[in-house]
Amino acid sequence: MSTESKTGKGIQRETILLIGMAVIGLAGLVALQLARKDATQPKEKSLVQAENQQHSSDAQTSAPLQRIPGELLRTSEYPEAGKPFKFYMIKSSNGPKYELDFGDGSARKSFVNGVVSHTFRQHGPCMVTLYATYEGEEVRLDTLQKIVARVKIDAPVAPIIDY
Repeated sequence: MSTESKTGKGIQRETILLIGMAVIGLAGLVALQLARKDATQPKEKSLVQAENQQHSSDAQTSAPLQRIPGELLRTSEYPEAGKPFKFYMIKSSNGPKYELDFGDGSARKSFVNGVVSHTFRQHGPCMVTLYATYEGEEVRLDTLQKIVARVKIDAPVAPIIDY
């Protein structure tokens, strides 16, 4: 009978150890998932490989990877078809060439002093995208959706009569 009790205790001990290891493993997986979600990774879309590195005292311009800043200003204004609308860029830097694709089939336009003016031909939604080109590499920096309003028609209600 003592042999049976030793075998039973051995099985119980192994079972407890296996359950303990499983709990520790699950806790480790949960910790890894939480750490993975909280890790702040650099925005890969704004990094470009600098081919022509110049020996400079500025650490940013001499680094092998360059981060290109660029963001479009969000406003509550909507463009109107047939009228010029201005887009403003914030968080830019000298060096890269910034262009805006309006999503309406027209050619891209370059920013001049952080501003681009564009006249949409038709009403409807457009996906406006900011691109930057630096040393031959192009990156997409920002995208926003604008809904182009219909052309407003000013029609007289009635003739004006002055007595």
